[in-house]
Amino acid sequence: MRSGVLALGLSAVVALVGCGSDSGTSGTAGTGGSGGAGGAGGGGGAPAPSFEELYDQGLTKYVGMFTPESSGAAKQAGDVITHTFSVPAEPLEEPRGPLCLRGTEFTVDTREGTSDDLVIYLQGGGACWEDFCSAFEVTNSLPPTGILNPAFEGNPLADWDVLYLPYCDGALFAGDVDRVLPNSVVGEGEPGESQAYQRGLQNLTAALDIGLEQFPNPGRIVLTGISGGAFGTIVALPLVRFYYPETEIVVINDSGVGVAKEGNPDFVDETLLAGWNATSLVPDSCTDCTSNGHVTRLIEWQLEADDNFTISALSFSADAVIGTFFLMIPPAQFTESLLAETGRTTMLYEDRYKRFIAEGTAHTFLLTEMAEPDGGGLDVEISGVTVLDWVTAHIEGTQVWDDLVDDGLQ
Repeated sequence: MRSGVLALGLSAVVALVGCGSDSGTSGTAGTGGSGGAGGAGGGGGAPAPSFEELYDQGLTKYVGMFTPESSGAAKQAGDVITHTFSVPAEPLEEPRGPLCLRGTEFTVDTREGTSDDLVIYLQGGGACWEDFCSAFEVTNSLPPTGILNPAFEGNPLADWDVLYLPYCDGALFAGDVDRVLPNSVVGEGEPGESQAYQRGLQNLTAALDIGLEQFPNPGRIVLTGISGGAFGTIVALPLVRFYYPETEIVVINDSGVGVAKEGNPDFVDETLLAGWNATSLVPDSCTDCTSNGHVTRLIEWQLEADDNFTISALSFSADAVIGTFFLMIPPAQFTESLLAETGRTTMLYEDRYKRFIAEGTAHTFLLTEMAEPDGGGLDVEISGVTVLDWVTAHIEGTQVWDDLVDDGLQ
Protein backbone atom coordinates (compact mmCIF):
# COMPACT_ATOMS: atom_id res chain seq x y z
CA MET A 1 0.00 0.00 0.00
CA ARG A 2 1.36 3.43 -0.88
CA SER A 3 2.10 5.69 2.05
CA GLY A 4 0.49 9.10 2.00
CA VAL A 5 3.73 10.90 2.81
CA LEU A 6 6.74 10.78 0.51
CA ALA A 7 9.68 10.55 2.92
CA LEU A 8 12.38 10.41 0.27
CA GLY A 9 11.30 11.27 -3.26
CA LEU A 10 13.17 10.32 -6.39
CA SER A 11 14.22 13.92 -6.89
CA ALA A 12 15.93 13.87 -3.49
CA VAL A 13 17.68 10.63 -4.32
CA VAL A 14 18.92 12.06 -7.60
CA ALA A 15 20.23 15.08 -5.74
CA LEU A 16 22.05 12.85 -3.31
CA VAL A 17 23.86 11.12 -6.16
CA GLY A 18 25.52 14.41 -6.96
CA CYS A 19 26.61 15.13 -3.40
CA GLY A 20 30.01 14.34 -1.95
CA SER A 21 32.20 13.45 -4.92
CA ASP A 22 32.19 13.63 -8.69
CA SER A 23 31.88 9.86 -8.96
CA GLY A 24 28.42 9.68 -7.47
CA THR A 25 28.61 9.28 -3.71
CA SER A 26 25.25 9.68 -2.01
CA GLY A 27 25.98 11.95 0.91
CA THR A 28 24.34 10.49 4.00
CA ALA A 29 21.99 8.16 2.15
CA GLY A 30 22.69 4.46 1.98
CA THR A 31 25.72 4.34 4.26
CA GLY A 32 24.64 0.84 5.17
CA GLY A 33 24.23 0.82 8.92
CA SER A 34 26.99 0.87 11.46
CA GLY A 35 28.77 -2.21 10.15
CA GLY A 36 31.63 -3.42 12.26
CA ALA A 37 35.34 -3.94 12.45
CA GLY A 38 37.17 -6.85 10.88
CA GLY A 39 35.32 -9.49 8.88
CA ALA A 40 35.46 -9.69 5.11
CA GLY A 41 37.61 -6.92 3.74
CA GLY A 42 37.87 -5.52 7.25
CA GLY A 43 40.50 -6.64 9.78
CA GLY A 44 43.96 -5.39 10.53
CA GLY A 45 42.80 -1.93 11.52
CA ALA A 46 41.30 -1.24 8.08
CA PRO A 47 38.26 1.04 7.89
CA ALA A 48 34.93 -0.72 8.27
CA PRO A 49 33.31 -1.61 4.94
CA SER A 50 30.69 0.83 3.66
CA PHE A 51 28.35 0.84 0.69
CA GLU A 52 29.57 4.38 0.07
CA GLU A 53 32.58 2.80 -1.61
CA LEU A 54 30.34 1.18 -4.21
CA TYR A 55 28.45 4.44 -4.74
CA ASP A 56 31.79 6.17 -5.32
CA GLN A 57 32.70 3.45 -7.84
CA GLY A 58 29.57 4.14 -9.91
CA LEU A 59 26.80 1.87 -8.65
CA THR A 60 24.37 4.79 -8.55
CA LYS A 61 25.34 6.42 -11.85
CA TYR A 62 22.01 5.68 -13.55
CA VAL A 63 19.73 6.80 -10.70
CA GLY A 64 16.95 9.04 -12.02
CA MET A 65 18.13 8.93 -15.64
CA PHE A 66 15.36 6.94 -17.32
CA THR A 67 11.60 7.38 -17.41
CA PRO A 68 9.15 4.78 -18.73
CA GLU A 69 7.38 5.69 -21.94
CA SER A 70 4.09 4.50 -20.53
CA SER A 71 2.57 3.08 -17.37
CA GLY A 72 -0.75 1.29 -17.20
CA ALA A 73 -3.46 2.21 -14.72
CA ALA A 74 -4.77 0.00 -11.93
CA LYS A 75 -8.52 -0.22 -11.66
CA GLN A 76 -8.43 -1.74 -8.18
CA ALA A 77 -6.00 -2.94 -5.53
CA GLY A 78 -4.21 -6.05 -6.67
CA ASP A 79 -4.08 -5.09 -10.31
CA VAL A 80 -0.72 -5.32 -12.04
CA ILE A 81 0.58 -2.15 -13.66
CA THR A 82 3.17 -2.52 -16.42
CA HIS A 83 5.72 0.28 -16.93
CA THR A 84 7.31 0.18 -20.40
CA PHE A 85 10.63 1.68 -21.47
CA SER A 86 10.74 2.49 -25.17
CA VAL A 87 13.37 1.26 -27.61
CA PRO A 88 15.35 4.20 -29.05
CA ALA A 89 15.85 4.56 -32.80
CA GLU A 90 19.62 4.20 -32.28
CA PRO A 91 20.06 1.93 -29.25
CA LEU A 92 23.86 2.10 -29.28
CA GLU A 93 23.88 5.89 -28.86
CA GLU A 94 23.91 7.70 -25.51
CA PRO A 95 22.08 7.68 -23.22
CA ARG A 96 22.16 3.90 -23.13
CA GLY A 97 18.87 3.20 -21.39
CA PRO A 98 17.06 0.05 -20.26
CA LEU A 99 16.83 -2.71 -22.88
CA CYS A 100 16.50 -6.45 -23.10
CA LEU A 101 19.28 -8.62 -24.47
CA ARG A 102 18.54 -8.27 -28.18
CA GLY A 103 17.30 -4.70 -28.15
CA THR A 104 13.63 -5.16 -27.31
CA GLU A 105 11.68 -3.16 -24.73
CA PHE A 106 12.23 -3.59 -21.00
CA THR A 107 9.22 -3.51 -18.69
CA VAL A 108 8.65 -3.40 -14.94
CA ASP A 109 5.50 -4.57 -13.14
CA THR A 110 4.07 -3.20 -9.92
CA ARG A 111 1.19 -4.47 -7.83
CA GLU A 112 -0.23 -2.56 -4.89
CA GLY A 113 -1.21 -4.64 -1.89
CA THR A 114 -2.95 -3.73 1.34
CA SER A 115 0.11 -3.67 3.60
CA ASP A 116 2.84 -1.07 4.00
CA ASP A 117 5.59 -3.58 3.13
CA LEU A 118 7.33 -4.16 -0.20
CA VAL A 119 8.57 -7.20 -2.11
CA ILE A 120 11.27 -6.50 -4.69
CA TYR A 121 11.41 -9.61 -6.84
CA LEU A 122 14.16 -10.29 -9.41
CA GLN A 123 13.21 -12.99 -11.91
CA GLY A 124 15.75 -15.55 -13.08
CA GLY A 125 16.56 -16.70 -16.57
CA GLY A 126 20.10 -17.78 -17.44
CA ALA A 127 23.34 -16.01 -18.30
CA CYS A 128 25.51 -15.07 -21.27
CA TRP A 129 29.22 -14.46 -21.60
CA GLU A 130 31.69 -14.14 -24.45
CA ASP A 131 31.43 -17.67 -25.86
CA PHE A 132 28.23 -18.97 -24.24
CA CYS A 133 24.63 -17.79 -24.04
CA SER A 134 21.58 -19.41 -22.48
CA ALA A 135 19.19 -16.76 -21.24
CA PHE A 136 15.76 -15.23 -21.66
CA GLU A 137 16.06 -12.44 -24.23
CA VAL A 138 12.71 -10.66 -23.85
CA THR A 139 10.69 -9.20 -21.00
CA ASN A 140 7.88 -11.02 -19.20
CA SER A 141 5.08 -10.33 -16.74
CA LEU A 142 4.64 -10.89 -13.02
CA PRO A 143 3.72 -14.57 -12.54
CA PRO A 144 0.95 -15.11 -9.94
CA THR A 145 2.57 -18.24 -8.53
CA GLY A 146 4.30 -19.27 -5.32
CA ILE A 147 5.27 -16.35 -3.10
CA LEU A 148 3.93 -13.96 -5.75
CA ASN A 149 0.45 -15.53 -5.59
CA PRO A 150 -1.74 -13.35 -3.32
CA ALA A 151 -4.31 -16.15 -3.14
CA PHE A 152 -1.85 -18.84 -2.01
CA GLU A 153 -2.85 -19.98 1.47
CA GLY A 154 -0.20 -19.24 4.06
CA ASN A 155 1.78 -16.90 1.79
CA PRO A 156 3.44 -14.39 4.16
CA LEU A 157 3.76 -11.90 1.30
CA ALA A 158 0.19 -12.18 0.05
CA ASP A 159 -0.85 -8.61 0.87
CA TRP A 160 2.52 -6.90 0.26
CA ASP A 161 3.22 -4.37 -2.47
CA VAL A 162 5.25 -5.91 -5.29
CA LEU A 163 7.95 -4.52 -7.58
CA TYR A 164 8.64 -7.17 -10.22
CA LEU A 165 11.79 -7.09 -12.36
CA PRO A 166 11.80 -9.41 -15.38
CA TYR A 167 15.16 -10.87 -16.32
CA CYS A 168 16.30 -10.26 -19.88
CA ASP A 169 19.89 -8.96 -19.84
CA GLY A 170 21.77 -12.24 -19.46
CA ALA A 171 24.15 -10.63 -16.94
CA LEU A 172 22.54 -11.18 -13.54
CA PHE A 173 21.28 -7.55 -13.39
CA ALA A 174 24.93 -6.44 -13.36
CA GLY A 175 25.79 -5.81 -17.02
CA ASP A 176 26.64 -2.45 -18.54
CA VAL A 177 27.97 -3.37 -21.98
CA ASP A 178 26.83 -3.67 -25.60
CA ARG A 179 28.65 -6.36 -27.60
CA VAL A 180 28.19 -9.20 -30.06
CA LEU A 181 27.32 -12.48 -28.32
CA PRO A 182 26.33 -16.00 -29.33
CA ASN A 183 22.60 -16.37 -29.82
CA SER A 184 20.82 -17.85 -26.81
CA VAL A 185 20.10 -21.57 -26.80
CA VAL A 186 16.83 -20.82 -24.98
CA GLY A 187 13.68 -21.01 -27.08
CA GLU A 188 14.10 -20.81 -30.85
CA GLY A 189 17.52 -19.20 -31.00
CA GLU A 190 19.29 -19.58 -34.32
CA PRO A 191 22.94 -20.66 -34.49
CA GLY A 192 25.48 -17.86 -34.79
CA GLU A 193 25.80 -14.54 -33.00
CA SER A 194 24.20 -11.12 -32.97
CA GLN A 195 24.26 -7.73 -31.26
CA ALA A 196 23.50 -7.92 -27.55
CA TYR A 197 22.67 -5.30 -24.94
CA GLN A 198 23.66 -6.43 -21.46
CA ARG A 199 22.21 -3.52 -19.53
CA GLY A 200 21.24 -5.14 -16.27
CA LEU A 201 22.42 -2.20 -14.19
CA GLN A 202 20.29 0.21 -16.21
CA ASN A 203 17.30 -2.13 -15.96
CA LEU A 204 17.76 -2.62 -12.22
CA THR A 205 18.17 1.09 -11.52
CA ALA A 206 15.22 2.12 -13.68
CA ALA A 207 13.04 -0.42 -11.89
CA LEU A 208 14.09 0.87 -8.46
CA ASP A 209 13.30 4.42 -9.61
CA ILE A 210 9.76 3.21 -10.28
CA GLY A 211 9.70 1.35 -6.98
CA LEU A 212 10.57 4.48 -5.02
CA GLU A 213 7.97 6.52 -6.88
CA GLN A 214 5.23 3.95 -6.35
CA PHE A 215 6.18 2.75 -2.86
CA PRO A 216 8.17 5.49 -1.12
CA ASN A 217 7.83 4.45 2.53
CA PRO A 218 7.74 0.66 3.02
CA GLY A 219 7.81 -0.59 6.59
CA ARG A 220 10.00 -3.51 5.53
CA ILE A 221 11.47 -4.79 2.28
CA VAL A 222 11.87 -8.37 1.12
CA LEU A 223 14.49 -8.46 -1.63
CA THR A 224 14.24 -11.81 -3.35
CA GLY A 225 14.78 -13.67 -6.58
CA ILE A 226 15.42 -17.08 -8.05
CA SER A 227 18.38 -18.42 -10.03
CA GLY A 228 19.90 -15.55 -12.04
CA GLY A 229 17.67 -13.17 -10.11
CA ALA A 230 18.99 -14.59 -6.84
CA PHE A 231 22.53 -13.82 -7.98
CA GLY A 232 21.12 -10.43 -8.92
CA THR A 233 20.08 -9.75 -5.33
CA ILE A 234 23.80 -9.65 -4.46
CA VAL A 235 24.27 -6.77 -6.90
CA ALA A 236 20.95 -5.16 -5.99
CA LEU A 237 21.26 -5.04 -2.21
CA PRO A 238 23.56 -1.98 -1.94
CA LEU A 239 21.48 -0.16 -4.54
CA VAL A 240 18.22 -0.94 -2.74
CA ARG A 241 19.87 0.41 0.40
CA PHE A 242 20.66 3.64 -1.47
CA TYR A 243 16.98 4.15 -2.27
CA TYR A 244 15.76 3.07 1.18
CA PRO A 245 18.50 4.08 3.65
CA GLU A 246 16.75 3.14 6.89
CA THR A 247 14.39 0.31 5.96
CA GLU A 248 14.94 -3.21 7.27
CA ILE A 249 15.73 -5.54 4.37
CA VAL A 250 15.09 -9.28 4.37
CA VAL A 251 17.01 -11.00 1.56
CA ILE A 252 15.68 -14.36 0.36
CA ASN A 253 18.19 -15.78 -2.10
CA ASP A 254 16.80 -18.81 -3.93
CA SER A 255 19.47 -20.78 -5.78
CA GLY A 256 21.99 -18.05 -6.51
CA VAL A 257 23.97 -18.02 -3.28
CA GLY A 258 27.31 -17.02 -4.79
CA VAL A 259 29.00 -20.36 -5.38
CA ALA A 260 31.02 -20.52 -8.61
CA LYS A 261 34.30 -22.24 -9.54
CA GLU A 262 36.60 -23.07 -6.63
CA GLY A 263 40.16 -21.91 -7.24
CA ASN A 264 39.27 -20.22 -10.54
CA PRO A 265 38.73 -16.51 -9.82
CA ASP A 266 39.23 -15.65 -13.49
CA PHE A 267 35.78 -17.04 -14.28
CA VAL A 268 34.13 -14.49 -11.99
CA ASP A 269 36.61 -11.64 -12.42
CA GLU A 270 37.31 -11.84 -16.16
CA THR A 271 34.65 -13.96 -17.90
CA LEU A 272 31.74 -12.49 -15.98
CA LEU A 273 32.54 -9.16 -14.32
CA ALA A 274 35.04 -7.79 -16.82
CA GLY A 275 33.01 -9.12 -19.73
CA TRP A 276 29.90 -7.42 -18.39
CA ASN A 277 31.78 -4.18 -17.57
CA ALA A 278 30.77 -4.78 -13.96
CA THR A 279 34.05 -4.92 -12.04
CA SER A 280 33.11 -1.67 -10.25
CA LEU A 281 30.29 -3.56 -8.50
CA VAL A 282 32.89 -5.25 -6.29
CA PRO A 283 34.55 -2.88 -3.79
CA ASP A 284 38.21 -2.22 -4.57
CA SER A 285 39.05 -2.53 -0.89
CA CYS A 286 37.74 -6.11 -0.72
CA THR A 287 40.70 -7.95 -2.21
CA ASP A 288 39.34 -11.36 -1.22
CA CYS A 289 35.73 -10.85 -2.37
CA THR A 290 36.24 -13.14 -5.38
CA SER A 291 39.78 -14.43 -4.84
CA ASN A 292 38.75 -18.04 -4.21
CA GLY A 293 36.54 -18.26 -7.30
CA HIS A 294 33.22 -17.58 -5.54
CA VAL A 295 31.16 -14.48 -4.72
CA THR A 296 30.31 -15.51 -1.17
CA ARG A 297 32.99 -13.29 0.39
CA LEU A 298 31.28 -10.31 -1.27
CA ILE A 299 28.14 -11.26 0.65
CA GLU A 300 30.22 -11.31 3.83
CA TRP A 301 31.54 -7.85 2.98
CA GLN A 302 27.95 -6.66 2.62
CA LEU A 303 26.99 -8.16 5.98
CA GLU A 304 29.87 -6.28 7.54
CA ALA A 305 28.95 -3.03 5.78
CA ASP A 306 25.25 -2.97 6.71
CA ASP A 307 23.78 -4.33 9.93
CA ASN A 308 20.12 -3.77 8.95
CA PHE A 309 19.55 -6.79 6.72
CA THR A 310 19.41 -10.57 7.06
CA ILE A 311 19.73 -13.35 4.47
CA SER A 312 18.04 -16.66 3.78
CA ALA A 313 20.16 -18.77 1.41
CA LEU A 314 18.30 -21.62 -0.28
CA SER A 315 19.78 -24.25 -2.57
CA PHE A 316 19.69 -27.88 -3.52
CA SER A 317 22.96 -29.59 -2.69
CA ALA A 318 23.78 -30.55 -6.27
CA ASP A 319 21.75 -27.98 -8.21
CA ALA A 320 22.14 -29.26 -11.78
CA VAL A 321 21.17 -25.99 -13.45
CA ILE A 322 23.78 -23.90 -11.66
CA GLY A 323 26.46 -26.52 -11.10
CA THR A 324 26.30 -28.80 -14.11
CA PHE A 325 24.82 -26.62 -16.87
CA PHE A 326 26.22 -23.15 -16.18
CA LEU A 327 29.34 -23.71 -14.08
CA MET A 328 30.13 -27.01 -15.85
CA ILE A 329 31.60 -28.58 -12.73
CA PRO A 330 31.00 -32.05 -11.21
CA PRO A 331 28.06 -32.27 -8.77
CA ALA A 332 30.35 -33.33 -5.92
CA GLN A 333 32.48 -30.21 -6.42
CA PHE A 334 29.41 -27.96 -6.36
CA THR A 335 28.16 -29.62 -3.17
CA GLU A 336 31.52 -29.32 -1.45
CA SER A 337 31.84 -25.64 -2.32
CA LEU A 338 28.21 -24.91 -1.40
CA LEU A 339 28.54 -26.41 2.07
CA ALA A 340 31.96 -24.91 2.74
CA GLU A 341 31.24 -21.37 1.53
CA THR A 342 27.78 -20.96 3.02
CA GLY A 343 28.91 -22.75 6.18
CA ARG A 344 31.67 -20.19 6.67
CA THR A 345 29.24 -17.29 6.25
CA THR A 346 26.76 -18.87 8.67
CA MET A 347 29.50 -19.29 11.26
CA LEU A 348 30.60 -15.66 10.91
CA TYR A 349 27.06 -14.21 10.92
CA GLU A 350 25.00 -16.89 12.63
CA ASP A 351 22.17 -14.56 13.63
CA ARG A 352 21.83 -12.92 10.22
CA TYR A 353 22.63 -15.56 7.58
CA LYS A 354 20.94 -18.94 7.58
CA ARG A 355 20.71 -21.78 5.07
CA PHE A 356 18.06 -24.14 3.76
CA ILE A 357 20.06 -26.73 1.82
CA ALA A 358 18.04 -29.71 0.62
CA GLU A 359 19.60 -32.82 -0.84
CA GLY A 360 19.09 -33.23 -4.58
CA THR A 361 19.74 -31.83 -8.04
CA ALA A 362 16.59 -29.69 -8.45
CA HIS A 363 16.63 -25.93 -8.95
CA THR A 364 14.66 -23.19 -7.07
CA PHE A 365 11.79 -23.29 -4.58
CA LEU A 366 9.90 -20.03 -4.27
CA LEU A 367 7.64 -19.92 -7.34
CA THR A 368 6.35 -23.50 -7.06
CA GLU A 369 3.64 -24.18 -4.52
CA MET A 370 3.74 -27.98 -4.70
CA ALA A 371 6.92 -29.70 -5.83
CA GLU A 372 6.95 -32.33 -8.52
CA PRO A 373 8.81 -35.58 -7.65
CA ASP A 374 12.52 -34.71 -7.20
CA GLY A 375 11.69 -31.06 -7.88
CA GLY A 376 11.74 -27.84 -5.91
CA GLY A 377 8.84 -26.10 -4.25
CA LEU A 378 7.59 -24.33 -1.16
CA ASP A 379 6.54 -27.69 0.35
CA VAL A 380 10.07 -29.18 0.32
CA GLU A 381 10.97 -30.15 3.88
CA ILE A 382 14.05 -30.45 6.05
CA SER A 383 13.52 -31.92 9.53
CA GLY A 384 9.77 -31.39 9.19
CA VAL A 385 10.10 -27.70 8.30
CA THR A 386 8.87 -26.66 4.85
CA VAL A 387 10.41 -23.90 2.78
CA LEU A 388 7.20 -21.91 3.24
CA ASP A 389 7.36 -22.29 7.04
CA TRP A 390 11.05 -21.39 7.07
CA VAL A 391 10.74 -18.32 4.86
CA THR A 392 7.71 -17.18 6.88
CA ALA A 393 9.74 -17.54 10.07
CA HIS A 394 12.47 -15.35 8.61
CA ILE A 395 10.03 -12.66 7.55
CA GLU A 396 8.18 -12.75 10.87
CA GLY A 397 11.30 -13.14 13.01
CA THR A 398 10.43 -16.38 14.81
CA GLN A 399 12.73 -19.12 16.12
CA VAL A 400 11.75 -21.52 13.34
CA TRP A 401 14.17 -19.56 11.14
CA ASP A 402 17.17 -21.76 11.84
CA ASP A 403 20.11 -23.00 9.83
CA LEU A 404 18.81 -26.17 8.11
CA VAL A 405 21.00 -28.57 6.12
CA ASP A 406 19.63 -31.95 5.07
CA ASP A 407 20.77 -34.78 7.37
CA GLY A 408 22.27 -36.67 4.44
CA LEU A 409 24.72 -33.82 3.84
CA GLN A 410 26.03 -33.49 7.39
